[in-house]
Amino acid sequence: MTSAVSLQGIGKKYRISPSRSSILREMLSPGKAKRSHEFWALQDVNLDVEPGTTLGILGRNGAGKSTLLSIICGVLRPTTGEVEVNGRLAAIFGLGAGFNPEFTGRENVMLNGLILGIDHQEMLDRFDDIAAFADIGEFIDQPVRTYSGGMRARLGFAVAINVEPDILVLDEALSAGDAAFKKKALQRMYDLRDSGTTVLFVSHSMGMVKRFCTEAVLLHKGHIVASGNPEQVVGEYRSVLEKSQEKTGVKTSVRDRQLDYTIEHEDEEDMPDAPNGSGGRHQRPVTGEAEILGLELLDENGQPVDTLPSGTNLTVRVHVRYKQAVEDSTLGITLLAKRGRLQVFSTDTALEGLPPGQKGEQATVDFTFGVPLRSGAYRVDAAVTSPKAEDADLARTQNAATFRVTESGSLTPVRGLVHLPTEIRVHGLEGRQERPGRPA
Repeated sequence: MTSAVSLQGIGKKYRISPSRSSILREMLSPGKAKRSHEFWALQDVNLDVEPGTTLGILGRNGAGKSTLLSIICGVLRPTTGEVEVNGRLAAIFGLGAGFNPEFTGRENVMLNGLILGIDHQEMLDRFDDIAAFADIGEFIDQPVRTYSGGMRARLGFAVAINVEPDILVLDEALSAGDAAFKKKALQRMYDLRDSGTTVLFVSHSMGMVKRFCTEAVLLHKGHIVASGNPEQVVGEYRSVLEKSQEKTGVKTSVRDRQLDYTIEHEDEEDMPDAPNGSGGRHQRPVTGEAEILGLELLDENGQPVDTLPSGTNLTVRVHVRYKQAVEDSTLGITLLAKRGRLQVFSTDTALEGLPPGQKGEQATVDFTFGVPLRSGAYRVDAAVTSPKAEDADLARTQNAATFRVTESGSLTPVRGLVHLPTEIRVHGLEGRQERPGRPA
């Protein structure tokens, strides 16, 4: 599988020059001050992020987190190493960084779309959703220099999450904004994660990293010192913090422990799957009697595809292994529109009259169907289910396959979500010849 983001041997070097005051001190105290010197913000960073991964990036201030994200986004060029990014990337740095302060909010939204390679008409179609999410009212037509920090953050977040990115990069993006907006933003981040979007984000909330992320990395002094399971990486981060306190001789007071707990669990009450939260999408547990080994998307010639014209055929090829025989088990797929997570279509082997899998059997199942859909991004999920496991799946895809439908090459324009074959006839109009309309 091609990585969404691949970093090989990344390093970033800065030259630190002395300030005027330090130069003066050097003149007054020869030999005690240093002239300009090199500083490596990152060194020998290797990282591969698979599509659909939600990666939390932890580390103390100055560890290199923002530098790493800036290199991934192309804002900074690495001193050493190679960066590869596959897919449309949207990023949020600080409080609406990247906006032109003299342009209005509306103008900045359209400009951001142009930078991301989205055509003008498509951005016009998305503008109402962006404006509604930002919820800044008439300020959308005022210069950004008149915005508060929270308003810039809201607009920046609204743009990034409504352009259907394949990769979303967030650098402490939820640190601004009121509680209501933070909850709405977290809900949308869950939607993007569940739709298969790759998410990379820096957060000081260890609890959020543990509960929201599928993977995590810990940066310390420019090096990745831990990676993998979020729970384990958070544990490593705690060790780094404790060692730092020991070195500085800081004793941990009751107040310190209270602050540590607050930082670790900040934002959890707003998270959709928190015990007392707002309850987002329910994830069915997986019992494990079967395993989905892979999911491929193929065009009409049987070749791998991630973009296809509206109106053509798509084959979803699912590779599955049955660890146990389960009576009446079915393998099914679901097609969803990434924007809004709207279910478009679903089918399964039982509906198509195929028998359930047997223990030890490894099978490849092709689902072929037309996609007379409007342009946009779509996702395919697969699951093995059984009537006997009412509230669980036997197996489910962990990283959904995604593809994009384009108008280029399609024979019929699609108005709405889907183009339905239609026949039009005109009946009984006096003085006019009756004739059938052109079937759609």
